[in-house]
Amino acid sequence: MKRINLLPPEARVKASRERGLIYAVLFLVVVVVALGLVYVWQNNIVKTKEDQLAQIQAEEQVVTAQAAALAPYAQIQAQRAAMTLTGKGIYEARVPWSTILEEVSLVIPENVRLQSMTCAVPASMQPGAAAAVGAAPASADVTFTGTTYTHQDVAEFMTRLGLIPQLTNILLGSSTGSAAAATGTSGSTQSTVSFTITASLRPYQTPPPTTALQAGAGQ
Repeated sequence: MKRINLLPPEARVKASRERGLIYAVLFLVVVVVALGLVYVWQNNIVKTKEDQLAQIQAEEQVVTAQAAALAPYAQIQAQRAAMTLTGKGIYEARVPWSTILEEVSLVIPENVRLQSMTCAVPASMQPGAAAAVGAAPASADVTFTGTTYTHQDVAEFMTRLGLIPQLTNILLGSSTGSAAAATGTSGSTQSTVSFTITASLRPYQTPPPTTALQAGAGQ
């Protein structure tokens, strides 16, 4: 059977409007509920982030306190490292006299007799004298005094001294002959030559280090 709407047209229009209004209200309710859910969700996220931030700030305060407590030890470690570098530099800048003496004993000719050997470290090679390195004139740091039989032996000795890497600027101070003297059991005579040879220590390629004590004394 076909249904027939017996409501007058005005009532039908009014009912349609009421249904539309109900639908609009329901839509607004759904939107408000959705916005409320989104607000609650975002509020929970913000709360979680705030809690995490507070925890991180608390941990930062703990780490800062620990770093402040360990600061003196860091300073001690830095001083120790500086002292180690200074000690290493001083050790590397030392003059190896034992090596030099050993090398002299290897290069000295058989006919040469040393009477004395004086050694000194120039001021330019001592710690704290960095400004003088490369500017100071060559000095007679090592002096050899001895005797031999000929001037050729003296020249050979000077040539061999040039083979020692720690020595440079090898110069002849004097070489004088003396009267013939008896030698050996046979009573034969042979003249001798007295000589003096000077040499300089080879300067450092890098200046020797300056200790804190020397730096304070120079101020």
